[in-house]
Amino acid sequence: MKKSFLHLTAAAACFVLAACAGVEYEGESLPALSSDAPVKFYLASELDKTPGVKVLGIAEYTARPSLTTKDIRSILQSAARKEGANGIRIVYMEKVPDGEARRDQINNTGAPKWNVSDNSDTSLEYMKNTINYSDVRDKEKTIYKTFVKAEFLSVPDGDRSVEP
Repeated sequence: MKKSFLHLTAAAACFVLAACAGVEYEGESLPALSSDAPVKFYLASELDKTPGVKVLGIAEYTARPSLTTKDIRSILQSAARKEGANGIRIVYMEKVPDGEARRDQINNTGAPKWNVSDNSDTSLEYMKNTINYSDVRDKEKTIYKTFVKAEFLSVPDGDRSVEP
């Protein structure tokens, strides 16, 4: 049991490291924060009211189309911890076209099943699949990756931040 836990922990760490590898950072680095240290997101108006905030540098990250906003936030927080930042302010975010996908791929549905026997059930299923997948409208849709530009910050304790 303990051995399995170690393998799962190692796999999770590899995932986080691989995800952080795509974050490009340019700026000052402080000693890295612990993996459970809080890294908070700020609005520009909040930073104006907080004295002693220091911008350490700028991070850029392009997320795959399959990543959610929560995933992107988590990746940015991990990268910020690595650089010693305890705050992040999103400067710019944009959806960038990344290709096209069929409607069944986007909806995560399987492709039609082809059956060799022909009875009323399989014929009806075949007809439904043919109608669903032969529609020329909306045959392929553009999928997007997300580009994010953020400031990594050093914020004094006792701050007010945006909740996740």
